[in-house]
Amino acid sequence: MEQALKARIQAWSTSPNPLLRALSRAFRSLGYVRRFILNSRIRSEQLTRLFHCASHYQGATYSEPDRYPELFTACASHLKNTPDPIILSFGCATGEEAFSLAEYLPNATIIGVDINSWCLRQCIQKNCSPCIQFLHNSSPNYATLANLDAIFCMAVFQRSENRNHTAAIAHGNFTFARFEQQIASLDAKLKPGGLFFIDHSDFSFEDTTVAAHYTPLEFEDNQFLHKRPLFGRDNALITTQYTMHRAFQKHSA
Repeated sequence: MEQALKARIQAWSTSPNPLLRALSRAFRSLGYVRRFILNSRIRSEQLTRLFHCASHYQGATYSEPDRYPELFTACASHLKNTPDPIILSFGCATGEEAFSLAEYLPNATIIGVDINSWCLRQCIQKNCSPCIQFLHNSSPNYATLANLDAIFCMAVFQRSENRNHTAAIAHGNFTFARFEQQIASLDAKLKPGGLFFIDHSDFSFEDTTVAAHYTPLEFEDNQFLHKRPLFGRDNALITTQYTMHRAFQKHSA
């Protein structure tokens, strides 16, 4: 019944009858309001974008356990002789990445950071480990965080609007300049010799200024074929299919 109604509303949106098109818009608006009121996850996504537009990137809060096993394995291998490493999961969503990293590196302190307060509440409710902590992106504790051994930025620096393969320019106010500024901020928190993991981004880490101070990590799965839009320093579309490194090591001082 519900699917049939959705199909009918969708059909109305392209009807030559202006009244039906107006009804379609009205029903879609009502549906949005209903989801906003009843679904706390959707409500948090919209409110976060509204109130944190200057420091907000990926709108979705979806995550899953052990999402990047080859990268987690590479991190554990490179840090195996590092006593008590500190690892940042930037844009941790509901915490699955942080919890997965703790399994690969049981001697590490894992810090998950996100800008969505609803996500952080889910993380804290699920967390049973004293070695895992979660911070808000605007908290003083995150601002002073430094000397990290590894940083993960997985599926953070992207906008769903940019996944449209016909988009010639990166969407809205998420520009390369903002991306580069955030990368520089994270770089300042990473110690010399530290590891930087980044994937599913609208822009290339290797186009940033700080990339000159990094070398791609050498392991079999570091280069990965992406089939998604990639934008350049001028925010213009470069390609929709490319191979890119996902893990880098900061040069030693």
